[in-house]
Amino acid sequence: MLHGYKFWVLRRRTCKYEGAANGVARCDGRHDEQSTCARHHSCVTLTHESDIWRAGIGYNRPRYERDGSAMTHRRANRAIVIGGSMAGMCAARVLADVYEHVVVLERDSFPTEATHRRGVPQSHHAHVLLVRGQREIERWFPGFTEAVLSRGGQQLDFAEAFAVRRMWGWAPRSATGFQMLWGSRPLFENVVRERLRGRGNVELRELHAVESLQVTRGERLRVDGVVVKSRGGSAEKLYADLIVDCSGRASQLPRWLEKIGVPTPREEVVEAFAGYASRFYRQPSPEDWPDEWWWKGLWVEGIPPDLPRGGVAFPIEDRCWLVTAVGFMKDYPPTDERRFVEYLESLASPVLARVIEKCEPLSDIVPNRSTTNRFRHYESWSAELDGFVATGDSVCAFNPVYGQGMSTAAVCAAELERALARVGPRPEELPKEHFREQGRFLSGVWNLAIGADFAWPTTEGVRPTASRLFWPYTFLLLESMHGDPEVMRKMAPVFQLLAPPERAMEPAMLRAVASSSLRRRVARFREALSRGQGINAVRAAVLPTMAELGSMPPRENAGANG
Repeated sequence: MLHGYKFWVLRRRTCKYEGAANGVARCDGRHDEQSTCARHHSCVTLTHESDIWRAGIGYNRPRYERDGSAMTHRRANRAIVIGGSMAGMCAARVLADVYEHVVVLERDSFPTEATHRRGVPQSHHAHVLLVRGQREIERWFPGFTEAVLSRGGQQLDFAEAFAVRRMWGWAPRSATGFQMLWGSRPLFENVVRERLRGRGNVELRELHAVESLQVTRGERLRVDGVVVKSRGGSAEKLYADLIVDCSGRASQLPRWLEKIGVPTPREEVVEAFAGYASRFYRQPSPEDWPDEWWWKGLWVEGIPPDLPRGGVAFPIEDRCWLVTAVGFMKDYPPTDERRFVEYLESLASPVLARVIEKCEPLSDIVPNRSTTNRFRHYESWSAELDGFVATGDSVCAFNPVYGQGMSTAAVCAAELERALARVGPRPEELPKEHFREQGRFLSGVWNLAIGADFAWPTTEGVRPTASRLFWPYTFLLLESMHGDPEVMRKMAPVFQLLAPPERAMEPAMLRAVASSSLRRRVARFREALSRGQGINAVRAAVLPTMAELGSMPPRENAGANG
């Protein structure tokens, strides 16, 4: 899980040549003996701080040096990133501060506009940037958020702007204080790619497919390049100081490792047999917008174990919605229009079907069943392979239904950045440093994702013992988050990747959940008694019926049922 950690904070010293381009110049030696001034950047020394969780945003991050008493790192020559999606672009931006030349190899071609490309099939489906992911990307690419908003993206507080229907009914409208960024995947990627191209030492090579890793065998096994083939060309070898695999779910890394005689890491798989189908719609004109539609988006969940169907409508650019139907337990949404609408009609609320009746369809209905949770545990990998790391879905891929992918990829890139700050671009030290800290972060997110998938009885995989033991409390926590705005506000940082999941077990949170759960049950019991339900009042106190929960969203500012 996620723990406190130690990192290095940059402190400037006097340098005669400060003010050169990017603060980069030679040094006249005017700093104390504990600091150093490496070629190509300004003088720094580093001060140790501790006990700050990795989600802390905004501290100064060191470039490539640690305190002179420990080690000094020179700027490395070249890094190669395999894959040019969000994970690859974030990793490339981090590496551009450390390496003279960064090459991004992408087997697909990049569009010049915010349009879909074959290499990102998930771009046809719902996406959102959680607050942590947005902050990291904004830090690397200043102006990112403003650019997304200027092109039609939206920044919204989910609990305030969405009508949310879960098994406990409609959630009360409330503000958490966290504004998530909403838009299409092509929009997010296009804005990041534009800014990455502006880095003079980053090269994007399209239509280049990596075929294998190139290794040097000595006292230690080291990856020092890749064999790559351009479309219509012949294979060639590209050498580098570091290779980073960001090629996503379709990564060929296990095959490449076997080819060079290296065992693959332990792999954990959880399969909920989920699938979804999505379609883009133009929102109704203002005059056709019903008065009761106060919300900017919709979220309707399935109800375990008997109703494995759900759906969402996410607001994106150009006054459009991306409507996605979701099914678990192999209850996959259809892709023909009539049955797609019928599927949405069958949800716990038919509101999504009512919505699309007033909308203009803009695309085909696109399915996706590539939703397996897969965690390759490089943090406990027994192999020693210098000069190689991996991030993003190549390491840990989640069920995309939960919208964590882009934000998790950004945080993994931030973990790579911190590993470089601690040990520099040393090929023998960087992999273990990065994999260890990345693994700690991913473990927390993994447990959140698979915990939700194990709510469905047909889910296959190994469920953690702690997840089974604490499920009764987890159920009460989720119910309290749904119905109690105060509990939601306290837990929101966890789901925005800004706080560790252990927050759910803090004494203050345990008390808040217990108090919230008891208040709701007492209120339901009294209400049921007042209606003369007698013994049925006990059942009503535990969980109201579907009819009591309501099928359509309440009007603005209405509370949750029950």
